[in-house]
Amino acid sequence: EDFENLLLMPGVGARTVKALAMVAEVVHGTPCRFSDPARFSLAHGGKDRHPFPVPLKVYDETIKVMKSAVGKARLGREEELQALKRLDDQARQMERYVTGPDLNEIVAGEFRQSHEWGGRSVFGWEPPSEETKKCRDKGI
Repeated sequence: EDFENLLLMPGVGARTVKALAMVAEVVHGTPCRFSDPARFSLAHGGKDRHPFPVPLKVYDETIKVMKSAVGKARLGREEELQALKRLDDQARQMERYVTGPDLNEIVAGEFRQSHEWGGRSVFGWEPPSEETKKCRDKGI
């Protein structure tokens, strides 16, 4: 129905919302938004680990939300597609005023959390990061 309900959906966390915002940008984008098509690899990574391994949990949740939206739109219910449109609009508004981490920080964060998000590439499943191993060893 709206952005708040999206956040309350089980399995939809900040990382999935980020991916959905990028997918919404592709669905509702204008040609000028595609001057740097590589930016969309930040939604779901790459099977060759570049810019980071595919976070399968995020990928699967994104597909689930998109399938639901498209399926309901076919039944004449446009609410979910309109919600994605609003998400795209909100992301564009935020881009005008908010700056985020640089590419290196984004990629480093994705690699740190890759194991937690089911990171996978053609090289196999991503192992836990050293940071995660240390926390696990300390029982954190």
